[in-house]
Amino acid sequence: MKIYLASVSPRRKSLLRKAGIKIQVIEPDYEEKNNARLSPLALTKKHALGKAFSAAHKIKQGILISADTVVYLNGKILGKPKNRRHALKMLLNLCGKWHQVVTGVVLLKIENGKIRKKIVFSETSSVYLNSLNNNEIQKYFKQVNPLDKAGAYAAQSDHFGLVREIRGSFTNVVGLPMEKLKNKLDVLK
Repeated sequence: MKIYLASVSPRRKSLLRKAGIKIQVIEPDYEEKNNARLSPLALTKKHALGKAFSAAHKIKQGILISADTVVYLNGKILGKPKNRRHALKMLLNLCGKWHQVVTGVVLLKIENGKIRKKIVFSETSSVYLNSLNNNEIQKYFKQVNPLDKAGAYAAQSDHFGLVREIRGSFTNVVGLPMEKLKNKLDVLK
């Protein structure tokens, strides 16, 4: 069965391809709006569902994967930074602390253009970032574009030794909890 990804994230695409999962990318027609009243789990699931349903009508037959990832620190959800100044502030706030990375995932099995099965799940990992000063973060941003990443950092390209420790799924921190995803895909096939 053909597998589709409702995401333009190069990290998610790369994770799936490295796992040997052939995909076709479909850009979702969904605009994320962060709702401060929702928990990180509820918000990521809501966004993943929105992305999935906005792309499902483009598929006649197959399995559709969608996901959303946020960083959560001290009761506050951090999405993608608005600009470099916001990214700097965000990363300075995360450095030297534990925070959580939460990903909501939706799988839809589509047959004859209709959704036949839906699986919704989430994964949470904890991450500790080493302390970096303003100048070190600016150098880091020359290596890693912070604007398309929740929390303004990339665990998979760990320049400057930014990530000290990850508790839980590493691939979740990158953007897609592959261990859980593979198990759920087996259920749908």
